[in-house]
Amino acid sequence: MRDELQYAGEFDLLECKLHTVKSGIVDLLKEVLEIDIYEDVLKGGLTGTVVIVDTHSLITALPMTGEEGLSIKVKTPGFNDERSSLNFTGERMFVINAITMRAELSQGSQVYALSFVSQELLIANRITISKSYTDNISAIVEDILSSEQYIGTKKELFIEPTQGIRKVVIPNSYPYAVINKLANESYSAKSDSPHYVFYEDADGFHFRTLQDLYNQPSLGTFHYGENFKNNLTSTDFEPKQETIIDLKRILVYELHNNNDMFQNARSGMLASTNISHDIYSKKYTKKEYNYFDEFETYKRISNTSNPKYSENINLSAYSKGRTFVNPISTTDGNDANYSGSYTPNRKDELFFSDRQSRMFEMLKGTSLTCTVPGNTAMRVGKTLNIDLPVIGIDHDNKRKDEYLSGNFIVQKIRHQFSMAVKQHYIHMELTKDCVETTI
Repeated sequence: MRDELQYAGEFDLLECKLHTVKSGIVDLLKEVLEIDIYEDVLKGGLTGTVVIVDTHSLITALPMTGEEGLSIKVKTPGFNDERSSLNFTGERMFVINAITMRAELSQGSQVYALSFVSQELLIANRITISKSYTDNISAIVEDILSSEQYIGTKKELFIEPTQGIRKVVIPNSYPYAVINKLANESYSAKSDSPHYVFYEDADGFHFRTLQDLYNQPSLGTFHYGENFKNNLTSTDFEPKQETIIDLKRILVYELHNNNDMFQNARSGMLASTNISHDIYSKKYTKKEYNYFDEFETYKRISNTSNPKYSENINLSAYSKGRTFVNPISTTDGNDANYSGSYTPNRKDELFFSDRQSRMFEMLKGTSLTCTVPGNTAMRVGKTLNIDLPVIGIDHDNKRKDEYLSGNFIVQKIRHQFSMAVKQHYIHMELTKDCVETTI
C-alpha cells in the first residue's frame, strides 16, 4: 500500500469484515465487488450496500440472516489525518439489515447485495422514549444520543447550543422523531437561528443550524471543464499538481433550478400566515411572513447572496396560500411552562414560518447533482464553490454562468467504491438558498 495519491479517485480498502452470529469474523476483502455509503444532511443515520461475489456459498454456510455486523475502513492515499478516512470499525461498525439482491453469476458463483445501516439507526427504530425533561434542548438531544438507556452512541457529537430551558414531555416516541421535533422548536444561542438540522455523517452526529454549517471553511472551488488550472489549494499531502486539480474536476452534472410557483405558494416558501393560539391567555396573534422582508435576517450560504426572485412579485397575494397554526402558552412574553433560565415563547413570532420557508427552499430550490473523483475526507454539510461554464453563446465573455455558479452546501453524498476498476466516485447533491447576482 503506497501512501501517495497516484490518480484522483484512488483508494485503499483496509478492512471489510463480516461479524456473524454463528461463525465468527469472515474477511470479505477478496469477495467485495462494490461498496456504496450514503450520507444525507436531513437523515439521522448512515446507510449503504455492499455487493459480494461469492464462490464459496458463504451466504448458506455461515449463514447470513440479515443481523450481522459489518466493519469497513477505506482511506485515500496521502490523506493522513485519521478523520479523513471512512472508519467504521469497532464500536462504529455497521449492522446488516437486509439481503436486497441475490442472483447466480455463473456456474459455481453468485452475487448478492447486503444492505447495511449504522447501529444507532437500527436502535432508533426498535426503542421508544417515555420521559419528561426540564432542560436545554441541546442537552436533551445529547442525553438521547449518548445515554445507554436510549441510543448510547460512542461517536462524536457536534451539538450547537440552544437557548433557554424547556419542559418537554415525550410520550412513547421514537428517538429520532423526538430529535427532529425538537429541531423545529430550537433557537441557537450563537446566532438566534431556528434552522436546525439533525444528521449523521462519517465523523459523528450533528445537531446544528444551517448558519453554523455555512460558517465552516469551504472545501474550495470545483469546476466543470478545463477552466481551473490555477485552483490549487493546500492539502495535507503532496501529490502531483494535476492530481490535486483532478480531485475538484466535475465529471458530469445536472442542474435542477426548481422555481415552481405552484409549490412555492402552497408550501408557504414565498409568503404565509402564522396564527399563534395562546391556550394560557386565551388569545391569538396573526402575522404574515414575507420572503423578501426576512431574506437577510439569518445568514445565507453566500456573502453576496440575492433572492432568486424579482422583488416585483406581490407577495401579499401569496400570504393565504399557506396558514400555520401554532399552540403556545405565554405569560409576559415568556413560556408559561418555564423553569430556571427560561426561554421566551417565540412561536407567536415568524420564526416557525421562516424555518419552514428555508427548509423548503433547501429541498426544492436551486440544486445540482454531480459526480467527482472521490476522496474519503468528503462529508455532507460542508460548503463548496461551483464554477459552471456558460452554455451556448457567452454574451458577456465571462466564461462562467454567474447566476447558477457560486456557493453550495452538500446535502447528500454517495461514496461509490468499485473494486473492478479500483475507482472511488462521489455522487453529490448540492443546494443553495440564494443566487450570486440580482434579478
